Amino acid sequence: MPDKLRGNFLIVDSDSELIAELPDLNLPSLEAHTYPLLDDDLKECRIITEDELEASYVDNNIDVFQLQEIDWLTLDVDNQYVTITYDGGDQTSVLLGSIEYGGGGRVEQYAKRNNIIYPIDASGHLKFDATNTPQLVAIRTWYYNEAKRVNDEHLEIAEMVHAFSEAIGELGHASHLGPH
Repeated sequence: MPDKLRGNFLIVDSDSELIAELPDLNLPSLEAHTYPLLDDDLKECRIITEDELEASYVDNNIDVFQLQEIDWLTLDVDNQYVTITYDGGDQTSVLLGSIEYGGGGRVEQYAKRNNIIYPIDASGHLKFDATNTPQLVAIRTWYYNEAKRVNDEHLEIAEMVHAFSEAIGELGHASHLGPH
């Protein structure tokens, strides 16, 4: 590949004439990102690469998600668990209310259980938020909006039933006042 100018940077090929002209040039190597992982499956602490993290990360490769139970009376989705199924068939369940809408800092370590890698904070607690798990935040937002939509429909139906019952009541009252 020939040398290329990209913005303010010159991207040089490994066999570039520029490198040959500067024998004392010491180029940094680009190492893959690595992360500490508490692997509950293997019962060990180890270092993983970006590829392993991406392949099994709780927020990636989501195929299907579904609330386990729905309380149709309260529609309180935050106290419900959502089952998430991944492309490879692995599953996990997450309390919807444990997913924070806001962001935080990017976590520096992870934990793995049942083939799924989770972000954890320094004290080992799961860290589901907009920074570390934006797809999970989108799932919580979707369920919240659906619950709100259904609740609004229930209110609209209740208002119509109330208006109808008042109209029927007034008709009944008017029939008692009329001639006999």
